[in-house]
Amino acid sequence: MPSGTLPTRRSSALLVLVASLFALLLGGAGPAFAHAGLSGSDPADGAVLKAGPQYVTLTFTESVGFSDDSLRVLSPKNERVNPRPAQHADGKDNTARVELSGGLPKGSYTVAWRVVSADGHPISGAFVFSVGQPSETAAVVATGSPDDTAVARLHGAFRYLAYSGLALLLGAAAFVLLCWPAAGAVRPVRRTLAVGWAALTASTAALLLLRGPYEAAAPLTSVFDLAQLGRTATGRPGAALIVRLVLLALGAVLLRRWGRRPDAPGPGARVRLSGA
Repeated sequence: MPSGTLPTRRSSALLVLVASLFALLLGGAGPAFAHAGLSGSDPADGAVLKAGPQYVTLTFTESVGFSDDSLRVLSPKNERVNPRPAQHADGKDNTARVELSGGLPKGSYTVAWRVVSADGHPISGAFVFSVGQPSETAAVVATGSPDDTAVARLHGAFRYLAYSGLALLLGAAAFVLLCWPAAGAVRPVRRTLAVGWAALTASTAALLLLRGPYEAAAPLTSVFDLAQLGRTATGRPGAALIVRLVLLALGAVLLRRWGRRPDAPGPGARVRLSGA
């Protein structure tokens, strides 16, 4: 086998792996302007109806996901009047619909919602409609930003740690492949790759645990709720995090193989040819 073939193959494999992680990380991040927004509702905000509606339906600018408590309709006495959780209306993934109890008394009803947009970012809001005529209401709805919680702040911190780890991995792998194929056997380069791998792996595991509480606005103590973790694993953002962990496991195998090789000469080293 020609000299340098094995490290070059390993370097190429690592770069492909890191590029996949890069695409996966950016694909799950989504730019700020990609967040879903509420485009309409039935009943509309501020509507005054002659009789209580059978359903409340929300329509968003893109597909959304939700949990059992994502859409609540509260009576003037702050009592919930939608006995069942939200569903997509007519199979459209950019909608959320709940069925209401029959015989709603007159007064103002508050619709509080919190959904997760396609980029994995939770959004929330509330509006009011009335039956018969508007009235005072005792309904209490949280008005804070979805990102203004301990879980959201931790989630954001680990996302930045993931970006930092990926930057180390991508930079070191590109250096090995493009500048010095044998550098995978050099201790400082291996250390940089290992630090990047550890940062990205730890942050990904933390994001997987925090994903459920982040989406549902649940307390930090719920991170080890197995039922919630199961729902996270079956959702799009959670599945992407699991795939990322699998790719990182493959990356660990490559790093371990590199670590077994003796140090190679530097990029400026000359090889003495026989007869020279």
